[in-house]
Amino acid sequence: MFYIPKIREKLIQSQLLKEQKFYEEYPIEQIEKYQIQEFNKLWKDIIKHVQYYKKLVEEKKLPQSFESFDQFKDIPIISRQKISSNIELFINSSKKPDEWGTTGGSTGNPLQFPKWHSERQITEPSIWYLRSFYNIKRSDKMFRLWGHSHTMGKGISRIKNKVVFGIGLPLVGYKRFSAYDLSEEKLRTAGDQIIKFKPKYIIGYSKALYMLAKVNEDRKKHFHKLNLKAVLGAAEAYDRDEDREFVSEIFGCPAGLQYATMEANYIAQTHPDGDYKTLWKNNLIECIDDEGNPSNSGRIVITTLYPKALPLVRYELGDIIENCKKNNNSVYSFESIKGRNNDFLVIDGTPIHSEGITHAVKFSEKILAYQIRYTKDKVYTLYIKSNQKLDDRDIKEIRKRLKQVDKRLSNISIIQVDQLKQTIAGKTKWLMAE
Repeated sequence: MFYIPKIREKLIQSQLLKEQKFYEEYPIEQIEKYQIQEFNKLWKDIIKHVQYYKKLVEEKKLPQSFESFDQFKDIPIISRQKISSNIELFINSSKKPDEWGTTGGSTGNPLQFPKWHSERQITEPSIWYLRSFYNIKRSDKMFRLWGHSHTMGKGISRIKNKVVFGIGLPLVGYKRFSAYDLSEEKLRTAGDQIIKFKPKYIIGYSKALYMLAKVNEDRKKHFHKLNLKAVLGAAEAYDRDEDREFVSEIFGCPAGLQYATMEANYIAQTHPDGDYKTLWKNNLIECIDDEGNPSNSGRIVITTLYPKALPLVRYELGDIIENCKKNNNSVYSFESIKGRNNDFLVIDGTPIHSEGITHAVKFSEKILAYQIRYTKDKVYTLYIKSNQKLDDRDIKEIRKRLKQVDKRLSNISIIQVDQLKQTIAGKTKWLMAE
């Protein structure tokens, strides 16, 4: 079994070295120029096979190629909601999707999007380049405190996923533990498994990692004996810098942060020296203010620089980045991220992560968005926005999946609505008070 992780590491070694050399040697002052050149190569295909951009070029609102960023910034900024509402306009029709993915997060507005297998092949070396900041290797054992949507659903697909995650992951040295139920009992069990499994690094939802550390604080000496290389938080920020420092203290290693989304893949990661380092070879990242002008702190907009079934061109991620370092308008480093906040649904004292709810409802193309609202007496109702009427089978399937997250969720009231409740700022959160 030990040979499989070693083989996997060897298979990617030459690509990883090439990736490291590229980032170490490429001149910072040439980044934006490089990115415009790479984007122009993709743009030829995009304006041929992606309806939205094809039309803009035909109407002469955008050029056939871009000479500088001054032209590039004329491309409209696209939101998740716009793509979700008009997905067929943004798909690259040059070849069929190999699979479909779904975003999660705190908005309750999951986007279902197409993917090609080649996207993973292109970005895989980048993942290990980022992890190499902490000397993490592909052969290292990993403990993952994460969601497990593969156990939901039905039929052959569910069986296949269970085999992959139940047998395949252990073979490559990965152990996955559900982050849906974050009760003290479950987190103590997770602590047991970490000590027994002896991973070299841990990845998990950031707030779940803090809760894990808090519940297992008395095991600090046992965790330190593991000589972990890093604990990497993802999907959200810690509530406070002190929480991140606490995780580092309990596990006896650096507590880093990854920045990735389902639709954009890996974007950046903290470096042990401090700031987030971006994968600017794969993504042109902009930071803009509320009026859309370049800013050193503000909204993050991303353009992917490799072929995708859903090309992201000036796509707004919905997060705020601060204190950017740039080459002209291209961000290659930044200090912090704000705006990612996955709150917890708490039932009888048990925190349930938002990803659990997303994984339970995201299976159907009918479901555009969802929201859970609660009364002061902690009575919860699941509101679902759909452009089609949900039938009894849809509701039954949702309840079945919710039950797999937590049995107490199976009896939650489910109501279909035309619109979800918004905050004063106009945002739609997944969890709100009535």
